[in-house]
Amino acid sequence: VLSLLHLLSCVCTLRDNTLHHYQKSAIYLVKDTVDIATMKENTNEMNTQNYFFEGAEKRLEIDFGESANSSKRGMLDITRSEWETLLSSVNCLILSTAFSEDCVSYVLSESSLFVYPYKILIKTCGNTTLLECLPLLIKYSQQVSLTVDFVTYSHKSFTEPDLQLCPYRSFDTEIAELNKYFPGAGFTLGPMNEDRWFIYVADLSECPSNKDEAEQTIEIIMSHLDRKSMSQFYKMDDSADTNVSVTSGISDIIPDSIIDDHMFDPCGYSMNGLFGRYYSTIHITPEPEFSYVSFESNLPVASYDRIIKRVLDIFKPERFIISVFADSSALCGESNKSYEPFLPGYRRQIANTCEFVGRRSVTCSHYHSLKEN
Repeated sequence: VLSLLHLLSCVCTLRDNTLHHYQKSAIYLVKDTVDIATMKENTNEMNTQNYFFEGAEKRLEIDFGESANSSKRGMLDITRSEWETLLSSVNCLILSTAFSEDCVSYVLSESSLFVYPYKILIKTCGNTTLLECLPLLIKYSQQVSLTVDFVTYSHKSFTEPDLQLCPYRSFDTEIAELNKYFPGAGFTLGPMNEDRWFIYVADLSECPSNKDEAEQTIEIIMSHLDRKSMSQFYKMDDSADTNVSVTSGISDIIPDSIIDDHMFDPCGYSMNGLFGRYYSTIHITPEPEFSYVSFESNLPVASYDRIIKRVLDIFKPERFIISVFADSSALCGESNKSYEPFLPGYRRQIANTCEFVGRRSVTCSHYHSLKEN
């Protein structure tokens, strides 16, 4: 049920729930009405005596290569109803949609989906079953005559892995599941006795496909959040019309982004931002027992210093992980030189860098607050 259609800058045509005609810089926002409380009751995520929610997202990104028969729209030709079918296998729903010239963005009941002509990014939190979407995702890419080019699957180590469904309780079993579809390998970055960052990579070609610029992505994964900062993300009054993206400072992280966000009841927050062809996304689990925030963007910058400072100033985490994924010719340069590693008030515990056949690299750094004993 569409409850809001907000048109910005132009009038476009919707066909079969997919935007088929774009005008440059136009953004559509479409809000849906979803009974999240009922959905979570059905998945046993609410109304339990020892309630816990796993904020850490499972993240799947796939680059596709074109063929002689593929169109320039690529995965944008997959319809909204087809995405809904795929997401049902993951156990999440679409809450709202934003369209730009190059991207369709979906805020989900558990995180986000971004669709580009030759790329998709899906992030899902809680007890979602992200890898269940792979058969349909591969089928959809074949429908539009695309081939899988490069795959990454990643997540922070779960706080309560035993509460996940199989195969998500162990990275080894996740790797085994992924290897049913791709010839890849898994890597663990970080200390064995603290939070770690798991990443699986499968490179199915020798060089990047369909790219008019090198890519780079930053993730900031935060825990042990400041309670005052988290208090902004509780839904206190249904009648209130507070724009939390503005009052919290989120809208200033990447100024002039078009923000599509959702405040959950009784608490929690998700946001997708579009700045032209580039995305940003934030997901917040504010409960103090298991507080968690993630920020991610593919905005190309020479240095991430300013973005990192803005994110840390808003959320004030005691611990966080920064991961930077960069093509070899990205604007930020090598992933391990993309920001100043000495951050005021924090100590970098460890940094790991992996390079993948000279094509891409990822650097993962773990930080603790100096206030910790």
